[in-house]
Order: sequence, then structure tokens, then C-alpha cells
Amino acid sequence: YEAEQVSLRRRVAVKVLQAHLTAQAKSIERFRREAAAASRLQHPAIVPVYEVGRWPGGQPFYAMKLVRGRAFDQVIAGASTTAARIALVPHLIAVADALAYAHSERVIHRDLKPANVMIGPYGETVVIDWGLARNLAEPETPAALATATTAPPLGPGTTMDGAVIGTPAYMPPEQARGRTLDERADVYAIGAILYHALAGARPYAEAHTVAAILERVQAGPPRPLAELAPDVPAELVAIVTKAMAPRVDDRYPSAE
Repeated sequence: YEAEQVSLRRRVAVKVLQAHLTAQAKSIERFRREAAAASRLQHPAIVPVYEVGRWPGGQPFYAMKLVRGRAFDQVIAGASTTAARIALVPHLIAVADALAYAHSERVIHRDLKPANVMIGPYGETVVIDWGLARNLAEPETPAALATATTAPPLGPGTTMDGAVIGTPAYMPPEQARGRTLDERADVYAIGAILYHALAGARPYAEAHTVAAILERVQAGPPRPLAELAPDVPAELVAIVTKAMAPRVDDRYPSAE
């Protein structure tokens, strides 16, 4: 919700856990984790949290900076030429900077995708939705929701939370297999967003269901960027290829 912080007379965004989820321990824990991760990370490209609390009825909420603008996937859709797409690269540099900082704090996002990057009216780039973030300094808790195979049908851009978490089109093979992740999962996702920005289409665009995308991600890389966008500079193609390497050890070691 958009709201007013009365004490300071400023507009803010308020995120609230839906009422029907307040009885689910997993949902409350995910909401708490998101608020804690966002509160801990202080960076110009990470949305700041102002307050965390509960309504009198017990429903959790947190208030954060109100970010106006468009999601990056909408911005990409409006870039119809190679030059316009290459002009989007500075936004990805800002995303990489934000994640480099998060990684230095031992926090990984695990759900990077264009829809979770907001572009402000003056060119601001902000990474949002840290609901699947994990502090690598803490032990991982087992998934408590249904697995992806028993969950209701989801679109290719929808976040999953279960045995497999994240968004299929932007997750690395190890994430699609439900394995433990480190910073290099975010590196892959940054590469996948850059792929989308330069190609004008998400990775594995030929697959239209979650199951099909997960199968393709585990089988091998998406269609080469150089085929989809032959006018993109070779240096950018090389960065995408290395960031999206199927083998974890072949990628850049961190967003930095």
C-alpha cells in the first residue's frame, strides 16, 4: 500500500502479510526474513526499510521508501533497438553493485529478475523484494511448503517457494535442482537479466510452463545470445556467457 508516515509527513510503501497467511509459520518466517534482510542492507540501490511491526490484530507489516517508476521488464519491453537495449546496461551495473554489497554482508537475493528491479523516473535503479533472501552466515532452514511439483500452476515469471525456490527463467541449474546456493546463483541471475535486456526476450523464451523451463535450465544453457542479438558487442556476450555458465565454478565468483 501507499501510505503516509504522519510523524514525518512523507509518503511510504507499506508491505503487509496477507491475512490468510498469518497462521502459516513458513509465510511469517519468509516475511520476517525479507524485512530483516532489507533492514540490514543500506545501499542506494536497495530499497530502505523505515519500520517493522504488527498491526493491533497481529498482522505483520513493514514500511519502506516509496519507489515510483517502472519494473525493469517493462523498461526492456520498451527498448526496440539494439542501441536502446545496450543503453540499459548501466542499470545492470547498478544491480551488480547492489548485489556486490549484499554479498559482502553475506546476503544472497535468490530471486533476481527484471520484475524485482525498479527504474525510477530519474534513472534510479532499485533492487526490491528480498523475500527469498538468505543470510549465508545462518544455517539454512528446510522448506516447509509444498514442492514445485505439487504447487498450483505458475507463470514463467512467478516466484516459487518450496523445494525449488525462485523464478525459473532466471535461476541457475543448481537452484532448479533445489540445491544449496551461494553468491554465484545471484551472479547467474544478473547474467540472465542482462541476457533478457540485450535479447529483448527472457532466457528459455520458447518454454512456456514452469516444468518446461526447469527442465531446460537443468539440461543446458539457453539459446546463445549472439544468435538472438548479433549486433551486441562481443564483450557483453562474453559477460553473459560467463555469468550464466552452467557449472558454478565457471562463473564470476561474486557480483563484484
